[in-house]
Amino acid sequence: MHSDLEHARQAWDRAKSVVQHLEERLPGNPEEASRHQAELHLARLRAYMAQGRVIALERSCLAHKACEDAPRERLRASEAFAAALAEP
Repeated sequence: MHSDLEHARQAWDRAKSVVQHLEERLPGNPEEASRHQAELHLARLRAYMAQGRVIALERSCLAHKACEDAPRERLRASEAFAAALAEP
């Protein structure tokens, strides 16, 4: 699972760099302006989806960690999950 999260972070970084590149590059003529806006919009959507994947994988890792590290005595699962989230 760790490698999936790492791959997702790398994909998110690549998507963010594409957005940044498109934001810095201005179209040469007015005819290319609408195409440039469409490419920028699509790149932002891809970056947003990549970010969502990273968030989902991070949450699943935290949930998995909470289940693994849950104490066996007098602590409910919800309390164990909250304790796992509080750890740095």
